[in-house]
Amino acid sequence: MTRVPRSERTHNSDQTKIVATIGPASEDRIGEMIDAGMNVARLNFSHGSLEDHSRRVEIIRREARSRMASVGILADLQGPKLRLGHFHEGRRVLAAGEEVRILEGGGKSGEGEVNFDFTGFLHRVRPGHRLLLADGRVEIETVESGDGFLVGRVIRAGEVADRKGVHLPDSEIDYSLPTDQDREHIEFCNQLGVDLLGVSFVGRPEELHAIRALAPVPGIVAKIERRSAIEVLDGLIEASDGVMVARGDLGVELDLEQVPMQQKEMITRSLRAGRFTITATEMLESMIESSRPTRAEVADVANAILDGSDAVMLSAETAVGDYPVQAVETMRRIARAVESGSRFREMPRPSWRDTEPDSADAVAMAAVRVAHVLGIGKIVCFTETGRTIRLLTRYRPQAEIIALSPNEATVNQMAVLSGARPVLFQREPSLEDMLYMASEMLVVRGIADYGDAVVFVAGVPPGVARSTNVLKVHRIGEEVRLH
Repeated sequence: MTRVPRSERTHNSDQTKIVATIGPASEDRIGEMIDAGMNVARLNFSHGSLEDHSRRVEIIRREARSRMASVGILADLQGPKLRLGHFHEGRRVLAAGEEVRILEGGGKSGEGEVNFDFTGFLHRVRPGHRLLLADGRVEIETVESGDGFLVGRVIRAGEVADRKGVHLPDSEIDYSLPTDQDREHIEFCNQLGVDLLGVSFVGRPEELHAIRALAPVPGIVAKIERRSAIEVLDGLIEASDGVMVARGDLGVELDLEQVPMQQKEMITRSLRAGRFTITATEMLESMIESSRPTRAEVADVANAILDGSDAVMLSAETAVGDYPVQAVETMRRIARAVESGSRFREMPRPSWRDTEPDSADAVAMAAVRVAHVLGIGKIVCFTETGRTIRLLTRYRPQAEIIALSPNEATVNQMAVLSGARPVLFQREPSLEDMLYMASEMLVVRGIADYGDAVVFVAGVPPGVARSTNVLKVHRIGEEVRLH
């Protein structure tokens, strides 16, 4: 092997991961975004054509491989988004105190009418229920329920426009998840080989089970954006691989002042359950048009990291914004500054989970403890499915986790996990060979030097899933001895 000169070695893996949405503004700058610190590329299936998404997947894979980088791809399903119909001039201003008739159907609204482009809500909405339009900018209170219509009074005035979002936070609306469109998109994502699926507007664990049956390979991310989802949060966490704190729609269904505490609660409960978390929506919103974020946005990102987020996400900032690469660079600088502080290093770590008393969890916990006590900076783990890496990251070790797998899908899925550096690594016939080749690879890629101590975590026999049962403290360059 040819050793990489020190000046050309890869930087240490970052603890907090960055998810960036790919759109028209960033499709041609994906390589730059990877260089800037993007770990996961998000495809928003609420926008763009299937041809757009297919082309972007190809670019992401090509740019990542050219850099020997592991970049996950998150496909964000649209879900049952409730939307307004159409207006004669494309938009309309609703005045405070005005009464309007609410109708079903996606056609154009007549005088004094507002059409909702979905069905099944008329018999669910009662007098006093709130109707939030244009993602919460306009509020209507229902005053009467008629035959085929509702009458509402405008409480919070504002402008509404064609196809803007609708929320009915006080009403239980029946819909099927996954939707027919979601099913088509899931099949398409299976063909593309995406790594993670974001499930929008999920309300019940059974919905996640149904989607996992359709897409058994990608990791399932439950997007928490409905009031009803909070009521069954533990079940959604258990049924998923990770959770997205989707503060946009959640901030419409809840009073805004409730969102920060809900964010902290979701992250804490997910971390305890061993699930990764992504905090999303308006994190650096001003960077859609500005090359510099506001101080409040910087504090928001920092607090999400201190809450325990595995990853923080950029949406419109990179999809349609003027400064997509700078937004990623800014997010990364904020994260690095937080991670270098004592507040981050002293964050409480989850305790031992006795709900999974198996050898893999015990070895993971022991590896984190050994690395901490001995001051070892790297835990090197061989994994087939990524489960052991998730077990390690749950304990938030200060040591970097080098996640080695022969499966490219596993490597890419691990790109979202806090503190993990996923690396594609060929499986060797024996554990001794694997430890030796891994040691050489660490030196060649500039991840470690000869003489460095590392903690190895592996399973015997090699290549068997869920067999983690070996922990070894090893000094790079010394002979590998397992007996």
